[in-house]
Amino acid sequence: MIALNPLSWQKALFADRLNRFELMKIRPVVPTDGKIIRVSRNHSFEQVASILPPFLAFWGGQADIAIGGYDDSLALPSSPATAEVVWLDFDRYGQLDTDQLIAWLVGRLQGLRESSPAPLVIANAPGDSERRRTLNDWLDTWSKTTPGTAILDLAALAERLGSRFYDERRTSLTGTRLSDASCLEAARMLGLQILPDLLAPPIKAIAIDLDHTLYSGVLGEDGPLGVLLTEAHRKLQDLLCSLADRGILLAIVSRNEREDVETLFRERSDFPLQPHHILSWQVSWGSKAAAIRKAAAELRIGTDAFLFLDDNLGELTAVQSDLPEVKMIFAGFSPEETTAALLRFPALWRSKRSETDAIRVADLKANTERDTLAQRLDPLDYLKSLGVTLTFALDPREDLGRLHEISTKTNQFNLSLARLSELQIANYLEASDRHVVHVRLADRLSDSGSIGALYARREADTLVIEELSISCRAMGRMLENIIVTEALRHLMETMRCKTIRFIHRVGPRNQPALCWLGAYAQTPISDAPSMLDLPWSGDYVDQFVTAMPVRIVWVT
Repeated sequence: MIALNPLSWQKALFADRLNRFELMKIRPVVPTDGKIIRVSRNHSFEQVASILPPFLAFWGGQADIAIGGYDDSLALPSSPATAEVVWLDFDRYGQLDTDQLIAWLVGRLQGLRESSPAPLVIANAPGDSERRRTLNDWLDTWSKTTPGTAILDLAALAERLGSRFYDERRTSLTGTRLSDASCLEAARMLGLQILPDLLAPPIKAIAIDLDHTLYSGVLGEDGPLGVLLTEAHRKLQDLLCSLADRGILLAIVSRNEREDVETLFRERSDFPLQPHHILSWQVSWGSKAAAIRKAAAELRIGTDAFLFLDDNLGELTAVQSDLPEVKMIFAGFSPEETTAALLRFPALWRSKRSETDAIRVADLKANTERDTLAQRLDPLDYLKSLGVTLTFALDPREDLGRLHEISTKTNQFNLSLARLSELQIANYLEASDRHVVHVRLADRLSDSGSIGALYARREADTLVIEELSISCRAMGRMLENIIVTEALRHLMETMRCKTIRFIHRVGPRNQPALCWLGAYAQTPISDAPSMLDLPWSGDYVDQFVTAMPVRIVWVT
């Protein structure tokens, strides 16, 4: 059976107990586009690799899996890859004591990290011996302090599976002591959690249907007090509340009467999900694709950052046809299965929460007042009324995670669409001929946190801007010119350059950035990947910066 629609894979991918036979029925026919997941190993990975493609294809991360030969020495690669996986049976290093093993592993992993810019995943040591705990503690610390790395937590998997984790009888046939259940779960962890966390843009918002999704029943027929909140639906709503608390934006997208929905949320105090959790209400009899577009505009994010929950396959199919970039969960099986899918959905549960996740909701709520001020005041008075503070930092190594997030998440204001990895950003932060400017924004209404980054290098006497990204949360506040100009002013002085060159590339959604560059340079921007040179007048720039009613702070 060839299942072409990922919605039909949901039962198999998110099952409580994975079934190899059901997973093997899924044969995604999708190109890998040259992407390679390279595996360095000293025991068999084939039982994991054979079942990995459906998990990868579910979120668009399909890749060829290149498995190296059995190698206890962990030889360094000689060709590029999209991601590196280290799959070692640490029992094979019994001749080394714990300190010797860690010292050897430090050298090999550091060599691998330096030889390959790709994200690096290493499976830790299952078991509860002191040696394994010490090794795993070191690996955990190493991962947290090394850019672009993650741990495939086999130790946690072994604890969860108990006696089902190993199957010694299969060792001679499969080349590994791991059971089939362990290999299946390792594939799911790698394919649905770890690799999308490293490689995929994050999901920022969930669009939620009401009838037969958040509760049992039909609001228009059963009334606000007649719809049933089952225990399973309560757990689903609890999970959505916890996602909202983590900074995921929630929108109601429902075909109902607005008054009925308002009454429902006013009268059903037993619902864990309450109005303060919802940031966008799209209740109408129009198409749900149009409703998601409106929600995206209200929340100032792209539709590609949405996950859509609905129990109606027709609605999901219609949205899929109109907005293929929207991710989806079919909520028509059961609330238990919807909850299970949410708990493991790719790029939804990030391993590292950023400061932006915590402040995004308050910042969005302040946009209503900002929009009102913008409509009745001229630009300078508008900025003055907001009391804007822009805080700039040059090469802030402690902000590596947020800089990576800005590069990978920003679509509309992203000039070159470079999608820099953590390792590439770390190289900018350390190099003497390259610099990063990180920008934070706050006003009297809210703290917007990290909102922009500019990456530059010196080429002769030219300052080359290789990447410029500004979060959509900062757009619409008339700040783009001052943000970029002040960053350039500081870099021109620091790097002693005379002219500026912007690298830009046309993408599917970065037209706002290209339009800004055309206006800033007062010249048309071509559709082809290109560069744009600008002269520099220090005196004019100083006058411009001084005239702006914005407080500027540089931190070291």
